[in-house]
Amino acid sequence: MTKNEMAELQIQQRIIKHVDDFRSFRFNAGAGAGKTYALIETLKYVAVNKIAASKSAQKVACITYTNIAVNEIKSRLGNSETIHVSTIHERLWEIIKRAQPELLLCHKEKIEEVIDKISSNLDGSDKVKFYKELGEQQKKEFIEFAMQTKDIFYKSRDLGAKLFKNAYSNIEVNSPAFLDDCFKNVGNFKYVVELLYQNQRLKECLKRIDAGEEKRVNYDSKVNADRLHYMKFSHDTLLEYGLKLIENYPTLCRIIIDSYPYFFIDEYQDTHANVVKFIKTIHGYAIKNNKNWMVGYFGDIAQSIYDDGVGGKIADLHAGLVNVDKIFNRRSHRQIIDVVNKIRADEIVQEPIFEERNTGSVNFFYNVSDQKLTTAQQFLVEYKEALIKCNGELGDEVDEDTKIHCLVLTNKLMASFNGFGDVYEVYQNSSIYYDNLNAQVLSQQLEKLHPTVLTIYHLVKLYHDIQKGIVSYYDIFGVASKNMAFSKASLVIRELEKKVVNSFKDWIDIIIDRLENSEATEALARALINRINFESRKITSADAFQSALLDDINTLMNGDSEAEDTAKGKINSVLELPINSLIKWANFIDGIENNEISYHTYHGTKGEEYENVAIILEHSFGRNNANKFKNYFEVVKKTQEEVEFIFADPHEKEKHLNTKHLLYVACSRAIKNLRVLYLDDILGIENGIKAIFGDIKPWEVAGVQMSE
Repeated sequence: MTKNEMAELQIQQRIIKHVDDFRSFRFNAGAGAGKTYALIETLKYVAVNKIAASKSAQKVACITYTNIAVNEIKSRLGNSETIHVSTIHERLWEIIKRAQPELLLCHKEKIEEVIDKISSNLDGSDKVKFYKELGEQQKKEFIEFAMQTKDIFYKSRDLGAKLFKNAYSNIEVNSPAFLDDCFKNVGNFKYVVELLYQNQRLKECLKRIDAGEEKRVNYDSKVNADRLHYMKFSHDTLLEYGLKLIENYPTLCRIIIDSYPYFFIDEYQDTHANVVKFIKTIHGYAIKNNKNWMVGYFGDIAQSIYDDGVGGKIADLHAGLVNVDKIFNRRSHRQIIDVVNKIRADEIVQEPIFEERNTGSVNFFYNVSDQKLTTAQQFLVEYKEALIKCNGELGDEVDEDTKIHCLVLTNKLMASFNGFGDVYEVYQNSSIYYDNLNAQVLSQQLEKLHPTVLTIYHLVKLYHDIQKGIVSYYDIFGVASKNMAFSKASLVIRELEKKVVNSFKDWIDIIIDRLENSEATEALARALINRINFESRKITSADAFQSALLDDINTLMNGDSEAEDTAKGKINSVLELPINSLIKWANFIDGIENNEISYHTYHGTKGEEYENVAIILEHSFGRNNANKFKNYFEVVKKTQEEVEFIFADPHEKEKHLNTKHLLYVACSRAIKNLRVLYLDDILGIENGIKAIFGDIKPWEVAGVQMSE
């Protein structure tokens, strides 16, 4: 055993000692340090020496950020009935779901808060001006009219302004004399009516709760929006309810302590602040009541790149933890490590645990060109040729020694490289706020996708799975398959597969046709409930399905826009998307890659490692982050006094740290070879770049010598 390996073992023994003493700790380890290995070893130790040795019915809780991370830990840990590995949402729901009376109270309070917010919205912005100007009696008339014409509203909601107004013509319901004034802005009309419907649904739900008709509330893991009137809530609300319960009902702390005396959190920097507060509350209860309980946080503040993660705030939110730092890097060659150390520039200065890992390469190039996509593609071709020359000729299969993982800043560039640029362009023209596109369109955590984007994803996956022909009836129909006639299930599959489908619209038209004309309509409806998570009311008929889907797409693409031609055009832009492009997009969401060059966004590579990495850098990160990296490199070479002056503005400091963390995550993915191409003029930031990457060269004359 080498000196470094012995030192690493001592760090692990420190963790074990804290476990033995029930001392809660925070394990801080840079990229490639073997954080997951340390976590696995700790879990094994606790399972064997604490739980099994005591013959206790207690369990070990291990929570992490994504389902991908859950599966990684489970695969490395092996089967274990003692260790419960899950996402925080899954574990938290498992813990609190039995506290239904208390959850019901939380849910009631949440509904009351939303009703208050609706009341405030109806008395707020210019969007409700026409409603605010109505007299009290007129408001009553308007509300009554809206309630009587609910069917018309929902059938017509996805239509443009003119057609929407026409839908209210020649109806049997008496219209208020002032209705034309309300229709002057159809978008505002829809907004107000939606609020009134939501208000009605929530108030009716409150009555049912008060009458004792509603006794249970449930977490719905398949959607990312609350449906409170259905007694269902989503991800963020689960964290909110969990924190409220733990703070208001100390008995729950005792139950958790008795069930899970050892609690471990992976990737703590990405954990929501409410989760840390939840854990801190349990920790405080254990100390106050002299209970044996501990939490171990595993992570790295320098890899905090998500807006909803706690990041460095954990030190304030959960004080009193013992810090355990690890400086060894098991992943990368020294050349990579030297660069990432300069980027993170904090108390953790890594070194390779294996001395022989000293043959890597880091090369930084720049090129000023208007044809950035073409330039980047040519750059990657040269990189590929250099790798092949270094590693010998290749066979037909992709060789990891020569495969390149290319990290690009913008979603648009990544989507173009991956063959679904047309899909991204359509979403880019939607009502999704630009800063949210990465999470709501490209996230590999499905709960972060925009609700309608998630629906489209599920519909595309249903098509792709049926066409591949390798899914079971259970995959398609879920638990409903157990009580379904084989003939009906088989008929649905036969009717949907092997159809000519070129566009998303083709696929939707097939579903609509089968809902209307198939002998297995009920079975198809069950498939849509299972796979798309549609509410039953949305699939009572082909018309209902079509209207609901088009309405969702209209909301996604147009928001409150009244421009009829534009609105219809944007809806059609989604429907006309090629199914093959959508499949490539869905494969990206699923992390499926087959090419010799794989393309990722910086955010999308978190936790990954690749032999050969190419990073495409620019001054800016999208239109809302102008000069993001230019500003970063300018700050790198400033004096301490100058930096302190700049960081006196907390917003500027936060922006700089976010950029630093993003660059750190990107560069630390590389195991051996790293090439960076900067596609902007580096005048004025050369010194900052050199301070981190060393020599820099113009790409046109670059001839890099790959490490042998």
